[in-house]
Amino acid sequence: MSERVNTPFTAEHFVAYCLRMVGHPYWYGTCGYKATGSLLSRKAKQYPSHYGSGRTSRYKQDIANREVVCDCIGGAKGYAWTGGGQAMLDAIGTDKSVPSTYGAHGCPDKGANSMFSYAKSKGCAWGTIAALPEVPGLALTKDGHVGYYIGNGWAVEWQGFAYGCVRTQVSKRPWTHWYALPFIDYGDAIHSAPVHTPDSPSTEYTLGSRSLEKGAKGTDVKTLQELLLQLGFSLPKYGADGSFGTETLSALKAFQSRAGIKADGIYGTKTHAALMAATADRDEALKPSEPEESEETPDTTGRKVTISCVSGTVNIRTGNGTQYSRITAAKNGDTFAWVATAENGWHAVVVNGCVGWVSGKYSKIA
Repeated sequence: MSERVNTPFTAEHFVAYCLRMVGHPYWYGTCGYKATGSLLSRKAKQYPSHYGSGRTSRYKQDIANREVVCDCIGGAKGYAWTGGGQAMLDAIGTDKSVPSTYGAHGCPDKGANSMFSYAKSKGCAWGTIAALPEVPGLALTKDGHVGYYIGNGWAVEWQGFAYGCVRTQVSKRPWTHWYALPFIDYGDAIHSAPVHTPDSPSTEYTLGSRSLEKGAKGTDVKTLQELLLQLGFSLPKYGADGSFGTETLSALKAFQSRAGIKADGIYGTKTHAALMAATADRDEALKPSEPEESEETPDTTGRKVTISCVSGTVNIRTGNGTQYSRITAAKNGDTFAWVATAENGWHAVVVNGCVGWVSGKYSKIA
């Protein structure tokens, strides 16, 4: 144990690093970077909704404290890109910079959701949170957010601007899955863990949060099928059953051909954009206002926004009005973490790792 805790890229070393980062700040879109004025300026231009004027004084205090900053998945990427996080720890409260090599040590530049997909594609162990094994160093995930298991029912997560890096109880957080990070050595422990719990038609995913192809299962597959049916494509034998089979493949290819995109039967970014453009609006035409500042982290008060519609789906958009582009479509009963509510009644929610907006006419806060 003592040897592994001192060896970078072992699970024990990664957990020790996570614990030492507790209490340090969260900056959206950062991966173990030194807090500087130039970094603040760059990120404010890149992510204006996360770097509004109301947060400037806190960010400037972080700079004065010579902090090192991360967001949720950035905590893991910073660890890998700095060769085990020591450069980050050494730079906190000092004038030292943080040397970092982009994409190093088998850690690609992936978001919170796409890192989970990448880990699965690399054959890493994973499963539902109900089957979480007692293996410290595993990643814990929900839509748009990630934390890191440290053992005995606790995790460390960069939870958001208001919280920074904190220690949280797993059972009190809305995690849905766990997975092994592809650049961490778990020793013999991971071999005794179940490889994964297969997805089922009821496994919760939001349409657009991952690519889909034949064999996929989940609620996002069901939403895809419902939208294809809405557009007149036939699924005569199985309908919207949440399982991507041969008839879903045929219907998707037919839609792709009609949309003028490559008919490869894979539901990726271009197909998602085309489907969102093709499906009918369910939004109310309200006077737009500026979207409120928000971030991808879950709301710790537990408030949720639940979609409420009699039939069909409701569009979630990049801003609080119908002039904004669609992110995804949600069906009756879908729930999302609440972020804010605009004056025109639209609610900001966390979806697919970013903030989206849904009309208050078709949703309610609980």
